[in-house]
Amino acid sequence: YGADHVAQIVTFGTLAARAAVRDVGRALGMAYADVDAVARRIPREAGLTLRQALESEPELRSMYDSDPAVRRLIDTAEKVEGMPRHASTHAAGVVITDLPLTEYLPLSKNGDVTVTQYDMDTVARLGLLKFDFLALRYLTIIDHTAKLVREKDPSFDIKKIPYQDEETFRMLSSGKTGGVFQLESGGMRQLLVEFQPQSIEDIMIAIALYRPGPMDSVPTYLENRRHPEKIHYCSEKLHEILDETAGCIVYQEQVMQIFRVIAGYSYGKADIVRRAIAKKKAGVIEKEYEGFVTGAEANGISREDAGKLFRLMTDFSNYGFKKSHAAAYAILSYQTGYLKAHYPVAYYASLLTSVRDNPPKMTQYIAECGKLSVTVLPPDINRSRMLFSVEGQAIRFGLLALKNIGVSFVQHILSVREHGEFQSFYDFVSRMSSVELNRKQIEILIKTGAFDRLGNTRAQLLAVYEQLIELLAAKGRGSISGQVDLFGAEQFDVTYPAVPEMPLRSKLQMEKECADMYLSGHLLDSYSDQIEAMKPDSSAAIQAVFSDPDEENADVGDNGEENGAETKYRDGSVVVLCGIVGRRVDKSTKNGEAMAFVTLEDRFSDIELVVFPKVLAACQMYLQSGGAIAVFGTLSLRGEGSVKVLLRAVCPLLPNERFHPETFRDPFAEERMKVSSRLTKQSSDLPSVTASDRNCEELHEHGDASGARFDDPCKPQKPAVGGKRQAERTERELQQAKSVSGKEYGTESMTSAVHPAGKEAGSAPVAAQTSAPASGSEKPRILYLRVPDMESGLFRRVWNLLGIFDGSTPVVFFDSCRKKYEKAQGLFVEASPFVIQELVELLGAENVILR
Repeated sequence: YGADHVAQIVTFGTLAARAAVRDVGRALGMAYADVDAVARRIPREAGLTLRQALESEPELRSMYDSDPAVRRLIDTAEKVEGMPRHASTHAAGVVITDLPLTEYLPLSKNGDVTVTQYDMDTVARLGLLKFDFLALRYLTIIDHTAKLVREKDPSFDIKKIPYQDEETFRMLSSGKTGGVFQLESGGMRQLLVEFQPQSIEDIMIAIALYRPGPMDSVPTYLENRRHPEKIHYCSEKLHEILDETAGCIVYQEQVMQIFRVIAGYSYGKADIVRRAIAKKKAGVIEKEYEGFVTGAEANGISREDAGKLFRLMTDFSNYGFKKSHAAAYAILSYQTGYLKAHYPVAYYASLLTSVRDNPPKMTQYIAECGKLSVTVLPPDINRSRMLFSVEGQAIRFGLLALKNIGVSFVQHILSVREHGEFQSFYDFVSRMSSVELNRKQIEILIKTGAFDRLGNTRAQLLAVYEQLIELLAAKGRGSISGQVDLFGAEQFDVTYPAVPEMPLRSKLQMEKECADMYLSGHLLDSYSDQIEAMKPDSSAAIQAVFSDPDEENADVGDNGEENGAETKYRDGSVVVLCGIVGRRVDKSTKNGEAMAFVTLEDRFSDIELVVFPKVLAACQMYLQSGGAIAVFGTLSLRGEGSVKVLLRAVCPLLPNERFHPETFRDPFAEERMKVSSRLTKQSSDLPSVTASDRNCEELHEHGDASGARFDDPCKPQKPAVGGKRQAERTERELQQAKSVSGKEYGTESMTSAVHPAGKEAGSAPVAAQTSAPASGSEKPRILYLRVPDMESGLFRRVWNLLGIFDGSTPVVFFDSCRKKYEKAQGLFVEASPFVIQELVELLGAENVILR
């Protein structure tokens, strides 16, 4: 149409509640920690205003009422809340005009992209033609897979595949949908297993249901699907509309039909309602209430039933999904599922090609290949193509996926190789010397094993490649006469030094350096037995939650926002990770104590651990570069930065030859599973495990790369009232309680309890967890717990539970075996009803006393 007739559309990022508080706090010159304490008490809910947050969050309201600085911060933030913050480019919107764009609207530049100065709503009101173009990499994946398949089966055509293939639906129903468009997330896999789809229409419904709002209807849908006799309609006219979705409203088109059939709306008026739903304009829909109810009454439906139906559709407006959109996505989902079921090697080769710039995703797909018995072969100078390719029943690594390897260099390799395979490293260099060779690229090929099959080790090639390149370059310049140092005379018979081959760990480290992943194995392979037993979380899965999702796995709405289903990971979630210690940066707190930021690498990605002084002192020996460890901690998201893990415990991993599953006791799994379950199902009942939500003082002036600060979960909180005298009072209360309860149980002296250490390395965590008693006028309480003995597995479970829920209540154990009280030195717990109930379930009500 011409560059002057087409432009993308601007979108304005607005100041949501949290962003308004942070920006205003920065402008007012407030300390980061003070602003962060306020911002983090504002729930992460779309559309939530500061006024609504003040009404729904008691802690935020308390801060607002008691602290003039907080009141000023929030009052000022309310004045700018909702205002434009910055301009960016709409995720999909494109405007096309008959006359040059400047005849209709002003333009601007966003980088190299021409965008309108009007937003999408203004563009639409002007009557201009606006399209939403969604870029889906899976279209390329399908096309690339079809080309690979046609290398063996020239007649293959993706447009002619059967859409009732039993093998495809069997795979989808089993939940083995890794790499399948729209169907690969954990929650969707679970839904598919329960759903058991058997048609394209079933896939459409699954895609439409798996969103934040409709997910609430999943149990109802599944129940109605299994027992259609339980479905009740207020009018038989609804049967025809909702029968395909088991009585549940799933699509926008169904809302249009309900307005038309039940209330007598015209097609045009029903479409106006559909547009309001698509734009999430609840106010427009509300205005239709009286008209809808009146029309329904005229069709014989009671006012009460009509009102209920209208409210159901109003709720639906928050997440309405177009059936046409679901159908288009379902077709692509089925096609990718079909290719995976019937051509897994070609399909995964295409998947890997599509994510060659995303090493964590590549590693994830390579791991899935292993589960399908598909081998991913390392780079080979005579076998590898530009991209990932099929080699028998295996996938050959593409050269372009290596770091710093350019397209022109690979094209030159392939063109030279057309005249015959390379017979030796010298043959490669000499034949490639017609162009100026990039030494860095040659080095990368050596380090990633591309020449391994040519007869020399990587150590030998690294020792001679620079000299060989220089000598051949000199020969090309006609100045080689007399040069016989390393390679003899003009025959250039290369003499490689007799150096030993480098160990596997060194090879893997070089591969990681040059390909951002391991190609010959993984450093964790030697610890696979224990890792399998511990079933750790994946760093890639965690990172994905707190970063932008892939465009093909989200629905991009008209506002450019991406809506996906909820996840089990959130700020404060408890996680267990197994990996290799990478980069470590040591820092000092403002009090001069040592702490560290440590990178932990697992099979899929890496994540940063924040290690505070108490934990660092206890776990120092395990946090050395190259160490294989399991860690236990809580997720922390500071401001808008990346997610990190606040480290609480470390467990060294045992190599496979020393690991004995029959005697191993995982110190993390049971607590992790229990707490994760509770966080998911009863998050409103749980106290936060994030230190910044405990009214702590600003403990540290340090920050990570993004400038974010972290509260030490292992450092005592500053008493708000009473100071040292309050701490002394708490100690007196403990001593008094000792004498009182000593009479009750007939005990002797109270001694200091220490964290139980495992008898075998790797069988128990090493941790340091402390807190401080709460302060104020309320008399401190003490939590007494009777346990069989201080070495039992039950005690370990209790200890780990208490360590998770830090608070202000001191803990005293009674060891039934030794008939002694043991004060848990420095351990303070949040004695909430939930925690008490958990302890009662573990120990019995008679063994849990709070006084």
